[in-house]
Amino acid sequence: MPELNMGTLSCVYSVLFFLGLGYAIFITITGGLADVDLPDVDIDVPHIDLPGDVDIPGADIHVGGGEGFSGGIDAPDVSVSPLSPITIATFMTTFGGVGLITTQFFGVDGRWSLLWALGSGLALAGLMYVVVSQFLIGSQGSSEVKAAELVGIDAEVTVPIGTQNPGQVVYVTKSGRMTSMARSATGEPIPRGEFVTIVHVQGPQVLVQPMASETEEEM
Repeated sequence: MPELNMGTLSCVYSVLFFLGLGYAIFITITGGLADVDLPDVDIDVPHIDLPGDVDIPGADIHVGGGEGFSGGIDAPDVSVSPLSPITIATFMTTFGGVGLITTQFFGVDGRWSLLWALGSGLALAGLMYVVVSQFLIGSQGSSEVKAAELVGIDAEVTVPIGTQNPGQVVYVTKSGRMTSMARSATGEPIPRGEFVTIVHVQGPQVLVQPMASETEEEM
């Protein structure tokens, strides 16, 4: 069998290590961009329903998936592909790092270093896949909001609710800040900024009524 060029092999290890490390840093940074806060921006689009789940704090923008309900009720199961960015980054970084360590520091033969690098990369990438998939599935299952759980929650009207036209409300659940289309349970219009209570969930919408005032509660 032809001998492996150790210089070329070390170069390959180095390239994969730094590519994997850079890729890991990149997906970490870009993943954190989802938490960007844009104050003083108010965009209300109650009639648009797009897939996915985007929530920008301070901007009143939320697009939720699952059964057409923007509040995230009965969302679909979360799954992670074995070829997700985090597992790819883990394999590349581990493969390159183990390869460099075995050849540069321990003087291991090139063929054996390839086996060590490949085995270590697959093992750590597999471990990362299990950890990430179990974490995501577990957190999704624990934070999933059921329709019945919304009844009785207080909300704020962000888009005026008319007698015939639906508006929009924002409220807080165990999954975080959410919005959904809303109609008045009494048929009376409800202005923007009014605090209401969710009394019923009707498909992709919620029925709300103004919160009882202190005087009404005492009576």
